[in-house]
Amino acid sequence: MGMTRLSDVETEQLRDIRSRLNRVPKGQLGDKSVGPLSKGFFDVCERTFGGAPAELRREVAELAALKAADPAAFRKAFDAGALQAIVTRRLVIGGRERSSEELT
Repeated sequence: MGMTRLSDVETEQLRDIRSRLNRVPKGQLGDKSVGPLSKGFFDVCERTFGGAPAELRREVAELAALKAADPAAFRKAFDAGALQAIVTRRLVIGGRERSSEELT
């Protein structure tokens, strides 16, 4: 499947979930937010990753499998910003944001 440009609605959904993920406190303070926001992340990915490269869709699937198999390891990935990085890559690939290489 080829890469498709993101619609305005898809772009807003991705930016909104990334913003919410960025505001979650690390550690115990953010414990109650991880479940709902990770569900929101996977829901948004399902709606917006149809035209994304297979590698990016595979990364999302691997995160979902990690969440099911090892919640503690998933939480480390969550706290490290893995979800936000995937969203940002989708926005760049979808032509809605510039990559850091393009900015320098």
